[in-house]
Amino acid sequence: MRNPEPAWIAPFRFHFPWLHFSWSVYRMPPGTVLPAHSDTYARFREIYNITDSNSICRAIVMMEDWQSGHYLEIDGAPITKWIAGDTYIWRNDVKHLAANNGMTNRYTLQITGVPVEDPFL
Repeated sequence: MRNPEPAWIAPFRFHFPWLHFSWSVYRMPPGTVLPAHSDTYARFREIYNITDSNSICRAIVMMEDWQSGHYLEIDGAPITKWIAGDTYIWRNDVKHLAANNGMTNRYTLQITGVPVEDPFL
């Protein structure tokens, strides 16, 4: 059985009404590098019995304002100087990377889902 959702996830369900999703909070400690990759969403696909990964999208919500050394890159585009709450969304197999060369942990909320309707149209 999956754990019940904490109350603080409710605003995100409101923010993404077009998406059936699961979520996780990711803490990236200083000195961590996540090289360029595309996600396979294996666990998400297993839980929700999804056979076609083309329908899956990922959103990253920045939980704190950008700090020196924190880095994100999506499809070759570098991202820095974000504000807490900034959200970046991409489709299933887009290459992305992250790094924390700073002095503090980097926190993000990862949302993985299948659109109820396609917001990219």
